[in-house]
Amino acid sequence: MRTNWLVGGYLAVAVSIGAPVWAHHSFGMFDQTNGNEVAITGVVKRWQFVNPHTWLIITVDNGDGSLTDWSFEGSAVPVLLQRGISGDTFVEGETLTVVAAPMKDGRPGGGMKFVVREDGSIVMPNDDGIPNASALERWPFETQ
Repeated sequence: MRTNWLVGGYLAVAVSIGAPVWAHHSFGMFDQTNGNEVAITGVVKRWQFVNPHTWLIITVDNGDGSLTDWSFEGSAVPVLLQRGISGDTFVEGETLTVVAAPMKDGRPGGGMKFVVREDGSIVMPNDDGIPNASALERWPFETQ
C-alpha cells in the first residue's frame, strides 16, 4: 500500500511540473516555409492586447461586397511592452497590411511576422516562434 502512495505522489509531482509545457502550444499550425507568407490588407477590427498571446483582427474586403475577418497571433504582452508596443499601437478603423505565416488548414489567419502601416512604417508584434527577419528581407516594397 505504501508503494502505491509513493508512486501516486511521484506521478502527481511529475504531472504538475510538466503541465506548463503541455499548456503552451506549438507553432505547427502555421506554414512557416520561407516565401509562403501572406500579405493581407484590411481595417483593424480589434487589437486584443492580452496574455498569453495578443491577437490582431482585421476585416478584409474580398472585392465582391463580402467581408472576412482575419485573426493574427502575436507575442505576449510583456515581450511587446519591451518593444514599445502597447494596447494603443493598433487603432480600430486603421488600415494595415499584415505579413504572416498562414494557417496550414486555410482558415483566415496566421502568425504575425510584421505589420506595415499606411505610411510604410513597420511594427513587429511577432512571437519568437514566428521569425520575421527573413520575411522582412524579402518584403518587395521600400519601407520607411
